[in-house]
Amino acid sequence: MKRSWYSRMLFSYFPVFLLVVTVLIFLAFMIVTELSRSETRKANYISTSYIADTVERTLGDIELGVLQEIGSNYSYNDYLDAPSGGASPVSGSYEIVQSMNRLSERFSLIDSIYVYRSKDKQILGQSGYVNLEQSGEAEYLNRLSTGKETNGWSTVRKVQPRNSGELRPVISMAGRLPIPWGSEGYIVINVSVYRLERLVESLTNEDLSFLRIRDAAGNPIYDSSPAQDGGKNRTLSTIEAKDLGWTFESGLQAGRLFDWISVISYVWFVIGLATIALGVFYIIYITRRNYRPIHQLMVRIQSLQPEARKADAAPAAASDELALMHHALDRLVQVTTDYERERYENLVIQRRELFMDFLGGERLEDAEERLDAVDPFEGTRDFAAFVVMTAELNREKDWHSLPVQDQNLLKFALTNVMGDLMAGQQLQAWSEWISGQRLGIIIGLRQPPGENNPDTLLELAKGCHSWIMDNLRLSLTFGIGPAVTNWQEIRHSYTAAAEVLSHRLSLGTGVAAAHADRQEESGLKSYKYFGSFTQLVREFRLSGENWRMRLEEIFESFRQDRLKDEEIYMLLEVLLQALEQELKGLSETLDRQLAAAWTGGMKERIRSSTDLEEIREILTDWLNETYHVYVSANELKSHRVMITEVKHYIEDHYANPDLSLNHLSDRFQISAKYASYLFKEEFNMKFVDFLAELRLGKAKELLENTSDSIQDIALQIGYANSITFGRVFKRITGMTPGDYRKLRLQNNE
Repeated sequence: MKRSWYSRMLFSYFPVFLLVVTVLIFLAFMIVTELSRSETRKANYISTSYIADTVERTLGDIELGVLQEIGSNYSYNDYLDAPSGGASPVSGSYEIVQSMNRLSERFSLIDSIYVYRSKDKQILGQSGYVNLEQSGEAEYLNRLSTGKETNGWSTVRKVQPRNSGELRPVISMAGRLPIPWGSEGYIVINVSVYRLERLVESLTNEDLSFLRIRDAAGNPIYDSSPAQDGGKNRTLSTIEAKDLGWTFESGLQAGRLFDWISVISYVWFVIGLATIALGVFYIIYITRRNYRPIHQLMVRIQSLQPEARKADAAPAAASDELALMHHALDRLVQVTTDYERERYENLVIQRRELFMDFLGGERLEDAEERLDAVDPFEGTRDFAAFVVMTAELNREKDWHSLPVQDQNLLKFALTNVMGDLMAGQQLQAWSEWISGQRLGIIIGLRQPPGENNPDTLLELAKGCHSWIMDNLRLSLTFGIGPAVTNWQEIRHSYTAAAEVLSHRLSLGTGVAAAHADRQEESGLKSYKYFGSFTQLVREFRLSGENWRMRLEEIFESFRQDRLKDEEIYMLLEVLLQALEQELKGLSETLDRQLAAAWTGGMKERIRSSTDLEEIREILTDWLNETYHVYVSANELKSHRVMITEVKHYIEDHYANPDLSLNHLSDRFQISAKYASYLFKEEFNMKFVDFLAELRLGKAKELLENTSDSIQDIALQIGYANSITFGRVFKRITGMTPGDYRKLRLQNNE
């Protein structure tokens, strides 16, 4: 078949379609089959459980009925208590026989029932007394007596009824007499296997299923499966009757389940074939219908690009419609993309070059032609005047911390926002980024400069500033230049607007800056500020509170004089240097605080800030900290002089018994608590410890060099009695004053 678009579409549908249909058919068949088997297995299990419960319940009813009869009939006990070798009373034996006959009539599965008396080996059956040897039960009863026969129902065994020569299969249950665990005899119940089989057959359908019953030893009790099934019958359910110990196995007769599954599979197979046939017909129909517009499109492409087909070296490409379409579209997209990209890049570059030329006043000879090429105002050039507005991003450090991609995105958003805000005021604007943080905007005015209200542009700048702060979270400072009448004078408007940006701190960044043509000439009056700095430092040095007022006056002068940002930064550094020279060397803590202004990053914080109020807060906080350190250093210096005087006073008056913190408080006019604090800070020990060591040192000298009594020595060093002196001496030295004197005398000898 020819490699056309039609054939490709047709063959592309078929594999997927056939695969999906095939998978669906087989999945459906498998699901139905599995559901059938699962439901069959579940139904078989329920049926077998019912049969097992019925058999177990029937045999249990027989056992329970016999035990109830024996428990309520005292004739059984009378029979067991009769003398050995003698006949029991006729009335008692008759009553037992009647009871056993009633039980046999009540339970149809019972084949026979008899009572065996162990002491004389006598059997009383339903027909009367029977000799043990003639009954044929000697072997079974012997196994019961020796414990070889397990409790519960026995395996299938053969018994011979009286007056019959035919052996019949039964299962037996023997119970000890008297109840519950007597040893004088047994009552034996024989259940007919034939009757039990009839009961099971009434509960099963041999045409659909089979059932096998095995006793605890594995011997078959009932089996309805064919004798020659060839192993085809598979067991689906196996249930074990716990009370009987029997195992019930059941399943379906061979061929029944599979016949149904075959019928279902044929139905699904027919449905699958019909579905495939309908799918093939639909695919052919829809493909033929959809191919017609594509064929017409291919004819158009071949007619429009004959050279492209000739250039293709592969001979098969001429008949391969897909390859031809792919080649044509790729070439068309590539050419269009390259052209648009180059055109846009050239236009952006040309527009920015022209913008910078207008701001710089350079290469404006062919400005008209270049304006026609880049068309920054979208076809409108009939303006009576032009105004340049500059917007500069504040917080340069935070801006440069952003990734380059985020910076470019914000710049793009800011440019579009400015254009939309200008358009909302019926103004046409041309925006370009002059540098990394400065945006230039040329606004075209339709009225002459004299008719334009300068406050209108100022309000516009304030509105732009507020909107950008609220929505883009960017801090900007705006500068607005004077209006000019032609393109060649735009550079003057830009120069004035740029000059405004150098006064951001004094003009404030919370709102847009005022027009540059309304600003008064500012000048740096160094003598004025140096005098203010000297007064601030002097009041700071004298621990006066007026230095804060001086600082507020200095910042207010910055605003009134409209100093440039660099001038403000320089003056603040001069202030810090003057303060450092005045306070340096008073204490190490104060020197570290002063050095932190340069090494701790405060200078960088001030220069990175574009808000004069923020700079004032930074400087005020640092000066407050420095002021507290300076005041603390002065107080500490005076306190050291005081504590030295206190120490000398203690050394001179240690013998005074009234010497205490309260005494020192009254003597030096300070609180006892504060005196204790100063003593601890200066000498790293408590007052009482210092006084005790001083007194004990003098006491040791007196003990070694004099023969004065302990009482006299105690009074000489300031203790009221020898007991207090001895207690303090022993606490510090570990021995009494007397022992110390003896030890020193022995060492001297």
